[in-house]
Parts: sequence; structure tokens; C-alpha cells
Amino acid sequence: MTLHRTLEDLVGPRSGLLRAYRFRGGKAAASDEPEFVRGGGAGDWSWSHLALGDLRSKLLLDKVTDLPADAKALFVTRENRVHLEQADGWVFGVLPDLERDLAGRPQGEGRLVVALDDSRLITGRLHALRAVDDLSRDVDAGVPFESPAAALSRLIEHYVDRVEDIFEDLGASLAGVEDYVLTEPQDLADTGLSPVRRSLSRYRREIQALRGALMRGYAGRGPRRVALLAEHLPDLIAAVEDLDREAGALQERARLLHEEVDTLITNATNRAMRTLTVISTLLIPPTLVVGAWGMNVDGIPFGHSPSGFLTVSVICVAMVGGALWMLRRMGMLG
Repeated sequence: MTLHRTLEDLVGPRSGLLRAYRFRGGKAAASDEPEFVRGGGAGDWSWSHLALGDLRSKLLLDKVTDLPADAKALFVTRENRVHLEQADGWVFGVLPDLERDLAGRPQGEGRLVVALDDSRLITGRLHALRAVDDLSRDVDAGVPFESPAAALSRLIEHYVDRVEDIFEDLGASLAGVEDYVLTEPQDLADTGLSPVRRSLSRYRREIQALRGALMRGYAGRGPRRVALLAEHLPDLIAAVEDLDREAGALQERARLLHEEVDTLITNATNRAMRTLTVISTLLIPPTLVVGAWGMNVDGIPFGHSPSGFLTVSVICVAMVGGALWMLRRMGMLG
């Protein structure tokens, strides 16, 4: 199956269809054709997964005659707004997912278009996505799904699990940065904190968008309430909120760590400025003396004395010593 998906990613599906399954009694059987026919009994339903980059996927959608026009438009247009809607017995919208490379590693944020009724689940994507592949592996492994809503709920759980893994990795990276910063390193220019903060912000925005879509679907009234998913929404909302709180805690740690880095940079700048101030203060008196004795006019003391240079040098050293003593008394050298 992994080889099949890899080839699929390289050359694309034959007809705009990536995968299709027919479920009977919760058990799935793979199909080479899209399953858009309504189920014939309890526990009978279908899942068709489309490649939206293939124009032939639009022809397949035309076979779903009762699919609302707004839902079809989502499969045709590239809408990034995460949301769920309900109309004419269908639930449809755009959900977040993680784009992946051929090795399965997450590459960034992705979008999955979904539409489902009580016996059909239709999904579509432009790029290879992680959570959809996880759901497909569950289906291939024989995990039973009694309804399209149950499968979609599991898909969202896979997405939450994947983002949670990402947050764990970011938390470990943040801990490494924290250990590095608390050792008061000499070089604070590249602590690695900025990429961690940027990733936290990106993925938290995705989680908050998903939470908002789920909560609106659960708390809405009339046509705004997503009845097909009502059984699963409380658990999904709770999981997403827990993940959002975890992301918020990581962001707060990153913010405090950023403030710590700013404090260290400020302290280093203050130390440098104090050093420059001390050096400037010590050099001002001999500079005045040298400037005064450097004037090319008559009457300069020691101007014709063989020991004049030595005398002026002693005066400069004495003035520097006096300035140093004064700075020490003022606590500027502490």
C-alpha cells in the first residue's frame, strides 16, 4: 500500500480518484470506482477520496446529483478558510491537515475539503495530506467505522494527534533553547528561538480555526447546527481545546524566553556601554593635557626643559590615576 501511494503521488490517479471504499457493517472493501450511491442498509456507506488537482475529479462530482452547489464549489475553488456548514442533509466544509512529502514527513499546513451525508463521505485534496493517509491506513487495517461521521471524527482525531506530536517536538526544541539561554552564552544572535515561535504561531492558528469551526457547528441553532456530527463534536472540541491550551502554554514559555534573551542582550549592551564610558572618562584628562601642551604658542610650561616630556607624561598618568580612583569611589567599576 505504501508503494502504491508513492507511485500515486508521483504520477497521479487515473481518473481523479485517489481511493474509494464501500463499508458494509462497518467493514471496508476497496473499490476502483467512486462510491457515490447511497447505502442500502444500516452500516452501509461509502468513502471516495478525490485528487482536486485533476480536472476529472470535477466530472466525478457531477455524478453526485444531490450534492449542494455550495459544497461542489468548495471542491472546485481553493478556499483556505476552515469551516463547516450544513444544507440539504449534507455537511460540508474545509478542514485543516498537514501536507506531507513522499517519506510521510509533515511539510506545512494543508486543506482538506469534505462533504458527507448519512451514507456517503467525499473528501478531496490538492496535495498529499497526513491525517487522510492515517485514516486510510485504519481502513486498510480493518478498523470498523459505522458511519461517515465516525470516519470524519477519526480523521480529525488523527490531525489532532499529529499536531500534538509536532507540539511535543517544539516543546523539546524550546527546552533546548531554554537550557542554552540560561547558561548565559556569549553569542545570543542565533538561539534558534525564532523558528520555534514561528511554528508555534502557525500551528496554533490552525488549531484555533478548527476549534472555532467545531464549536460553531455544535452550538449553532437550526441549519447552523451540524446534526450529523453532534454525537462526536463534544469529544472533538475537548481534544482540540486541550491542544490549544498546550500550544498557549508553549507560546507563553517562548515569550518569556524571548524576554530573557532581550534581558541578556540589554545587560550585555549595558556592560559594553559602561566599559566604553570608563575608557572615555579615563582618556579625557590626558587628552586635555596633551591638547594643551600641543599648542604651538610661546609660554608653554616645560617647553624648553629637557625633562618636559617626562613631566607632562607624569601629569597625565597622575590624572588618569585620579580619575580611576574617583570612578572606583563612585562604584562605576564594580
